Amino acid sequence: MPQFDTSTFASQIFWLVVTFAIVFVFVWRVALPRIAATLEDRQRKIADDLARASELAEQTDEVMAAYEARLADTRANAHEELHAAATRSAAEAEKQYAALAEKLGAETAAARERIAAESAAAAGNIDEIAKDIARQAVERLIGSTPDAAAVESAVAASVQEPTS
Repeated sequence: MPQFDTSTFASQIFWLVVTFAIVFVFVWRVALPRIAATLEDRQRKIADDLARASELAEQTDEVMAAYEARLADTRANAHEELHAAATRSAAEAEKQYAALAEKLGAETAAARERIAAESAAAAGNIDEIAKDIARQAVERLIGSTPDAAAVESAVAASVQEPTS
């Protein structure tokens, strides 16, 4: 193997030093500044992003505080409107209840008057019905038609008798 030949060691060491120097100068003057610039740009971008995120978080907190305040105001207004609507509904219901009670009272009074009139009319018809029933009962029991005056006097007597 030629690299282990001792007669070529001097030239190999020379080229090693020359190559190392060239690579060292290249890395020192070209690659390291580019890497350093990239790292600085990256660090600057991260710092800017963190600052922007902090600003946005503050804005978000402000917006959320405004939102919460507005939501609380809206809820308070809604409760007030709900209470007002309930009050109006209760007043309207009371008004309708009073009107309905008045109407039902009038209808009840009219019904009582009709019942009294019907009762009086029915009481007037009772005499006629009682006379007719008594006449038919006598006809069936004894087989002859009784005198109308006798039936009338018997019904009048039974109506005047106190019931015990």
